[in-house]
Amino acid sequence: MSSVDLPVSMLSVPSFFGAPIGDIEDLSEGKIAVAGLFCDHFSAGEPGARYAARQLRYASLPVLTHRPNIAPANNIIDVGELNIFPIEPQKTLSILKEQSFRIHQTGAKLLTLGGDYSLIPALVSGQLQARPDRDLKIIRISRNLDAAEIPNPQKKPLSRSCATRQLGEHCGGSKSITLLGVSDSNPLEEFEYLADSFVRSAHQLSTSLSGLTEQLLNGLPDKNVSFYLSVDIDVLALPSIRSNSAYTGTGLTPKQLTSLILELGKLPIIGADVTGYIPDLDISGSSASVTVAEIVRSVIETMSQESVLCR
Repeated sequence: MSSVDLPVSMLSVPSFFGAPIGDIEDLSEGKIAVAGLFCDHFSAGEPGARYAARQLRYASLPVLTHRPNIAPANNIIDVGELNIFPIEPQKTLSILKEQSFRIHQTGAKLLTLGGDYSLIPALVSGQLQARPDRDLKIIRISRNLDAAEIPNPQKKPLSRSCATRQLGEHCGGSKSITLLGVSDSNPLEEFEYLADSFVRSAHQLSTSLSGLTEQLLNGLPDKNVSFYLSVDIDVLALPSIRSNSAYTGTGLTPKQLTSLILELGKLPIIGADVTGYIPDLDISGSSASVTVAEIVRSVIETMSQESVLCR
């Protein structure tokens, strides 16, 4: 019996791109820990992003998708799902920060898949705690600005709508934020907060990526900086790619998005996430899941590159 004929129950446990399954003890400098986020309870968007990590693991199994395996760099380790507490927002924020801290303390980089964007500030906070000597800048690829006023953190500690503003508070204000692929339909107040940020629309990016990374570094007082990359699948202009809200504008094609991500590989990316994908719940490897897996592969490649612009 060939492996293609094996029933799913007889196959080995799927991992991201067939990477080894490990734990924090297996991490070290040069490794990329890839983890799932089984949580979308704190976003106002459509639920279902919690299943993205599960589906992306299946989407990289050629025995199920009947497609060639999408092989990334050989330096990744699948560390499973990060611990969360679905009905306890404060506890979730605290435990995510602690897990991020422990992973980055090993010298490895962390890439999280799935979940919603409201969880990302906690992960970045843990990264900053583990590497306090790093000047960290945020690159966010999304049609949303997510820079609304921060509500009372005791009543609503996790909210997607203000996640970018929370990241700015961690990293030194709006000047530390780069937003790429944004829609013009975002609230004016959010654009006002980001007046000192580097902002480019999907239309501007689709015209040319030439010199983009050099522009990002222009004006930074210290060229020895590191970057955190956050990719929201809602930036794609495809009806077949489901994300956590309806999309009525224009956006990037998958090819444009992967080209943009690889262009950012000229910068030192020390942490990343891919959020906002809501998969169809099957194990057949839909074309949408395979497309998102390709985008994730480009993020891994970018995180694995040696920076050529920052020393």
